[in-house]
Amino acid sequence: MTVELTIRDGEPWWASNDIWTVPGGDPQGTPGTPVAGEPCYVWARVRNEGSERAENAVVRFYWANPSVAFDRTTATQIGTSYVSLDPGETTEVLCLTPWVPEFVNEGHVCLLAEVFHEPLDPLSPSGSFDVPTDRHIAQRNITIVQALESMEYRFSFAFEVHNAERVPQTFSLRAEQVDFESVRGLESLFGPEFELPDEGAVEDLGFVDEPCPDLDDVDDAEERIGDLELDAQRQTGFSLVGRLDGEAALVNVTLRSDRRTDRDRPLGGLTVLVTEANR
Repeated sequence: MTVELTIRDGEPWWASNDIWTVPGGDPQGTPGTPVAGEPCYVWARVRNEGSERAENAVVRFYWANPSVAFDRTTATQIGTSYVSLDPGETTEVLCLTPWVPEFVNEGHVCLLAEVFHEPLDPLSPSGSFDVPTDRHIAQRNITIVQALESMEYRFSFAFEVHNAERVPQTFSLRAEQVDFESVRGLESLFGPEFELPDEGAVEDLGFVDEPCPDLDDVDDAEERIGDLELDAQRQTGFSLVGRLDGEAALVNVTLRSDRRTDRDRPLGGLTVLVTEANR
């Protein structure tokens, strides 16, 4: 007899569709994108894939500033809920505590949820969120960014890089345009009137170390950041930049660590959907 609690990852793993938000004062309202300074509610879809009932399992909800990697020391807990699940049961769990996104980064955030049961199905003792290998945890790190006509359809998105380990690490950052497959089926989670635009392309894609880059900064972007050294439990920031050609484009940013033996697997990541400002 076992309890196996799960919140499913997405594809890529940081794009889970089992975590979503409902803006406004009614948690039963229509899913949509959080608005900075206005209340919203967070939901998670939880499963018990074991053969034993889980009574009063714990579901915790977190937010963090846009980041390709973070842990419990850099994430902020929104609230805690409890759920009981029979074997094979799936249910949607509401975080009863309303969440008001901050104006930092224009309200863009990472969301994370974890489910566990003490003592039948506990979390790992590690303080890190090892999302891709831990079935208890899922992350939703998808952001919509607008390309402005006044900036000649250039765009920027500021995010953070964290070293959550107790030792220095060397990282690499990479950005690449990907097709829309990973966000198809998620349109309803962006709002009732959201429609995925026609797919375009991104030119001059890269990174700068300015939080609010201007045109010259965008044109001088580095395509890839390598040999990024961070001391233990330190962080730094970059902006993803580029120029949109067409209605929309999807970009994945991935972070890798030279300390890992499986360097091909991203340590963290985020997805940015770039659209024209008038859409």
